[in-house]
Amino acid sequence: MVTRRVAGLAVPLLAAMALSSCATGPAPIPTPSAPASVEPVAPPPVATERVDNQQPVLVGYVTKVTDGDTIKVQLSSGPITVRFDSIDAPEADQSWGGEATAALSGRVAGQEVALDVVSQDRYERLVAVVYLGDENINGWMVQQGHAWAYREYLSDPQYCAWEGIARASGLGLWGLAPDRRVAPWEWRRAKRDQQTRFTDYSNETDANCVASMSRQGRSSSPAVTRPATPEAGYQPTGDCRIKGNISDNGRIYHLPGSPSYDQTKIDESKGERWFCTEDEARAAGWRPPR
Repeated sequence: MVTRRVAGLAVPLLAAMALSSCATGPAPIPTPSAPASVEPVAPPPVATERVDNQQPVLVGYVTKVTDGDTIKVQLSSGPITVRFDSIDAPEADQSWGGEATAALSGRVAGQEVALDVVSQDRYERLVAVVYLGDENINGWMVQQGHAWAYREYLSDPQYCAWEGIARASGLGLWGLAPDRRVAPWEWRRAKRDQQTRFTDYSNETDANCVASMSRQGRSSSPAVTRPATPEAGYQPTGDCRIKGNISDNGRIYHLPGSPSYDQTKIDESKGERWFCTEDEARAAGWRPPR
């Protein structure tokens, strides 16, 4: 179960939530009846429903799908960028990156969604579970093989079970050859450290995935707030010093010595990265500042 957490969110987000809750809109989705018991087996890859309606949610329309785990949403109080909680989709320059983006776009583009708030990062980007009606779209992306359970930032161990089902069924990225399905967090790390070795998750187990929550200092409790990513550990390696930033203006790369280079911070959890050459940055979908 994903518990909504609003305490400690930045003032801009709380203001957005207050304004959004006052706006005229569709009636709230009724809370489904709680099950009598929870079976210790993974559910089939079908729609997953909200099971807690005690905290307010934000409601808005999806105006853009940036990639397989990031969208832009128009609230009644204004636009906001949303990073999907607990999942990590392949990057644009990875195998299945385009398919993941297309799948998410086909599911939510132009649709009204409810945002179950988990946290807000230092970029004022909302981290949330995204619902289309009663369907957990974060879970749907993992169930269909379009995204991974994001081990480092898991807030619900159920994502491990959903990933296991997709892997066993060969859905989405799990239908690729093992050397082509690389965990996005390892792919990004390899951009900074060419000595990075990719892990073969072909024989991953649900238990090992869940255990990674503890190894990363995460509890298996669903009530987990995602912290802002520290700057330590996000420094360039070798000659790869071009900063690939993601902002409301798009994916922009900054060269050493350029006006915005020093104040631009790279946060891997956002999908930002370091590049070795301008050609590499352009090929991955980044552009120079205008």
